[in-house]
Amino acid sequence: MITFCFIGVCVLLFGPLVSRACNVTLYAQGEPLNFTSPNYPGNYISNDNCYWDIYPQTRGNNVVLDMVFSDIEDSPGSTCQYDALTIYVKNNGDQRKAESKSICGQSRLHFITREDQHFHAVFKTDGTVTRGGFLIRYYETDGHSCGVSDLSASSAAWTNLTSPGYPSNYSNNLDCRWTISAPVGYEIKVEVMYSNVQNSTACSSDYLLFSDGSTSFASQLGKYCGRSYITRVVVSSRNYMTITFHTDGSDTAPRFNLKYKAGTFLTTTTERKNELNCGSSLLSASTSTWRYLSSPGYPNYNYNNMDCKWTISAPAEYKIKVVIRVLDVAFVYRCAKDYLLFNDGSSSDATQLGKYCSGDRDVVSSSNAMAITFHTDGSFFGKGFSLRYIARTSGAKELNCGSSLLSASTSTWRYLSSPGYPNYNYNNNTDCKWTISAPVEYKIKVEIIVLSVDSVAGCAKDYLLFNDGSSSDATQLGKYCSGTRDVFSSSNTMTITFHTDRSITGRGFSLKYIVRTSGGLNCGSSLLSASTSTWRYLLSPGYPNYNYDNNMDCKWTISAPAGYKVKVEIIVLSVEYETTCERDYLLFSDGSSSYGTMLGKYCDGTRDVVSSSNAMTVTFHTDNSVTKRGFSLKYMARTSGCGTEEEINGYETKYIESPNYPLDYPDNADCSWTISTDVEGYVIHVKVEFFYLEHDSTCSYDYVQLYDVRGTYEHSLGRWCGSDGPDTQSTGRSMKVRFLSDASSTFTGFKLAFTAGEPTSSSSFSLNFGGVIGGVFGGIVGVALLTCCCCGICSRKKSTTNDQSQRNRSREANVNNVFSIPLPIYPPTTATTLPAMFTPPPAYSEVVKDDPPPYCQAVPLSDIQPIVTSSPNDAYEGIDNPAGPS
Repeated sequence: MITFCFIGVCVLLFGPLVSRACNVTLYAQGEPLNFTSPNYPGNYISNDNCYWDIYPQTRGNNVVLDMVFSDIEDSPGSTCQYDALTIYVKNNGDQRKAESKSICGQSRLHFITREDQHFHAVFKTDGTVTRGGFLIRYYETDGHSCGVSDLSASSAAWTNLTSPGYPSNYSNNLDCRWTISAPVGYEIKVEVMYSNVQNSTACSSDYLLFSDGSTSFASQLGKYCGRSYITRVVVSSRNYMTITFHTDGSDTAPRFNLKYKAGTFLTTTTERKNELNCGSSLLSASTSTWRYLSSPGYPNYNYNNMDCKWTISAPAEYKIKVVIRVLDVAFVYRCAKDYLLFNDGSSSDATQLGKYCSGDRDVVSSSNAMAITFHTDGSFFGKGFSLRYIARTSGAKELNCGSSLLSASTSTWRYLSSPGYPNYNYNNNTDCKWTISAPVEYKIKVEIIVLSVDSVAGCAKDYLLFNDGSSSDATQLGKYCSGTRDVFSSSNTMTITFHTDRSITGRGFSLKYIVRTSGGLNCGSSLLSASTSTWRYLLSPGYPNYNYDNNMDCKWTISAPAGYKVKVEIIVLSVEYETTCERDYLLFSDGSSSYGTMLGKYCDGTRDVVSSSNAMTVTFHTDNSVTKRGFSLKYMARTSGCGTEEEINGYETKYIESPNYPLDYPDNADCSWTISTDVEGYVIHVKVEFFYLEHDSTCSYDYVQLYDVRGTYEHSLGRWCGSDGPDTQSTGRSMKVRFLSDASSTFTGFKLAFTAGEPTSSSSFSLNFGGVIGGVFGGIVGVALLTCCCCGICSRKKSTTNDQSQRNRSREANVNNVFSIPLPIYPPTTATTLPAMFTPPPAYSEVVKDDPPPYCQAVPLSDIQPIVTSSPNDAYEGIDNPAGPS
């Protein structure tokens, strides 16, 4: 009898501590904790929708998420359209989303917030395949911390490592050091996929340093800074590598992103290197066909410490043209490590034509011989290079600009391209000018189809220049060296200049031009009427066949019958994007004037907009630069903007979602639904599938309110906002749901499940009440509980890892538990050869402090005591939090 009493006390105390893992708020601490997908380490559940809010326990700190394990159903093209875990970074103040990342498949990613931000993670699954789910560890840092310092490389999968704060700027005065280990007999390969580290002479300010061992004092494999979009590869010669990331107190740059893996890279490379050499040093260029040259081992290997030399010869009176197709070597300032060197003659002492370590380009000799040198040092493993060469006569195929006077047609497109396009690259030092004319009272429209030239800041080398008139001194319409766009004249003439310098040449350009009337595209009728029964459509001028014009200001007023509101759904919005939407935009105003209350101003995305009265004004504005496809939207008169009447039987579930769910609901929403059943004696039950609205203490901004409906009488059952949704029932056979949002912040919204059934005597609120009681009396009986546990009264049989992973967990009783546990210390394990199969996930209860090889061993729950971490008095508000304030 005494034993049962103490067991009851244990349940009472631990009930609120071991809380539901889904739809909770968590508080990160210095030591790692974890949260998992429901039912983990078993497969997750179909048609599920869970969220977690993860805040730092200490104000001003950052939160770090490390995805230790993931196995989520993927979709073609990795679009994550089936099942997905979406990580949102949100601002603490206004709850706005700063950025987001959808995750599916098998990934091991690393995220960190900036100051005054938190994570909002949403896990949604469809009704088909389920998989192993995920385990994520979370902890807080002070913004200058670098995360876990001891990492383990897996031979089965790549693991990501990013700069602190990635993808935002890193902090000043960092000294991060990561030591990556692999099993004995393995090397470590690192691929730096992107880096943008403050550039300085000899990388003395900020840098990434790779060392061949377990300390930063080991032999240096490479030291990098500056910006690079080319993947760098660094390989250790042993089973340890140390990466040092140093920043000083000056400027910071955005970030770096790399991945690492264990393998036998050097052994294979060394064996293959002994079989290969530079090949024949004397090559002959053909006068009719291209011939090819590549680095030894291309494209599989690029060997270190090579010095290959080739001499290409051609018949007298010919030149040699070389086109570099691929160049993947160490890219550093002035190509001081690996490079391709071209000399204008048969000797490497001849005049230098170019020394390159990145990019594709053309090199042309001035005589019938060219020397090529390929040099590599000991720091980088890449593909190497591939090029082609041909003999060209001194004056052969000298490309010209063609006629300089062109005439635009009023009915068909005409075309203009760079000299030689698309068969040959354009020449160096070209200046072509064309003047396009149209009849009086007409304008000229140009669409750039292809523009492939040497692109640098300010288009200082090669460019297309457009002038608004018959002279290159007329008003400039645009100067471009990349991208596709439209250009409009303001009169009936336009001048186009194509300029190239003496360096890189490319394919060139292709464009088309046509005559447009002076008025161009018009806006159409400005007065529109919304139907109460069918959607009507509004398109930007020219959509979808033509891009809209520059300098447009179209206004439409949409009206609805009295007592109705106007609802607009943006289907497509393709305009010039700018963060403040100051260039091209759609502006929605509440009423019959564009000076009414602004409902929204947008330059990207799809969304719903609802007026507060029976009129709405839509303004479409464009500036004088880029034009695009425009927009397509539909509109309708609605009594309350959204809502329906639903009738449910005793065996089905009906769902209600906020407008635009799972995207953010619109401002000024006013929705009403009525749910009823015709089964005598049944009532309506409501449960939360997902709930996340703007929070305020009185729920007066955005909220869901439920009403008990009996005939014409409506009685309020309560009002909900924030992340605390309803779990209740009606007293009769009908329930009304009303959703309102104001004109400020919007969030993901809600999804509610409704069923019809017999009334229950108590609701889920009693469970929360028990949690409160447990929390209040936890301190009083804490000493007694510890005494009981120490004496073995509440002891339980120790379970093995396999027992835990195979135990049948019910969704209500066990699926949604979150355990916050201390990290046990284990002796090192002997490295073994990994099987060629997918490695099982870590145990549900395990907090993984170091990356496992590939995953840590499971921890039996009976070896540890679940604990609850405390939160400061000024911690963020949250509910149902196993690691937050009670």
